[in-house]
Amino acid sequence: MEESVQRPDSERLDAPPGAVERPTFIDYTLRLTGAPSLGQLVAVAVATAVYTVLSWLSTLLPSGIPLVSSIFPAIGFGIPFAMWFGGWAFVIAYIGNFVGAGLLAPTPLPLPLALLFGTVDLIQLGLPMILYRTLAKRFGVNPIGKDVYTVKGFIFFILCGALPNNIIGGLYGNFLLVQTGVAPSSTFLIGWFGWSLGNIIVTLIIGSILLKTLGPVIERFGLTIRNAFS
Repeated sequence: MEESVQRPDSERLDAPPGAVERPTFIDYTLRLTGAPSLGQLVAVAVATAVYTVLSWLSTLLPSGIPLVSSIFPAIGFGIPFAMWFGGWAFVIAYIGNFVGAGLLAPTPLPLPLALLFGTVDLIQLGLPMILYRTLAKRFGVNPIGKDVYTVKGFIFFILCGALPNNIIGGLYGNFLLVQTGVAPSSTFLIGWFGWSLGNIIVTLIIGSILLKTLGPVIERFGLTIRNAFS
């Protein structure tokens, strides 16, 4: 894959006087091609460990509803991880939630329930990654959210990186808790509202900061996953 990227506002030597290059983006796709480098695998492993620990720590912030935290800071890290590491987002999401928020929770879930509960973050982390990799280029925004603090970039982040995944994930997560008897049915609506709202706020604050500040660094060192898994 072509690794070079044209820099914004840089002039080409063969361009007419006064001509300015338009910025271009590295292409991020969901193609199944090649294998990840050792550095990329290490980065994914570190992200998985960080997300697992943060998910566990987040469960220590109770809301009064079993397994629903008053605030879940981990999601602010998980969504940037997902956008940077492509298909590996599903690995990071599942292990982080299954282990960190399931097995290691203050009131640990039984193994079968923890295995099921781990699927919640496949939505919360996987959906933004898919939407960015399929739609960002079409709408002229950066596919790993480096332009999140522009008007267009922030609106796209709200619509594709914060709202749908957290609303659907909150709905699915609370549905599982109620249906498996972990939480009473009377907590469903308030649990869904609190889960979704808290995650949206954390995503917009922490997630956007990480995308803007660390995204360019991760990309510069060649650690981002540019296809599905490589």
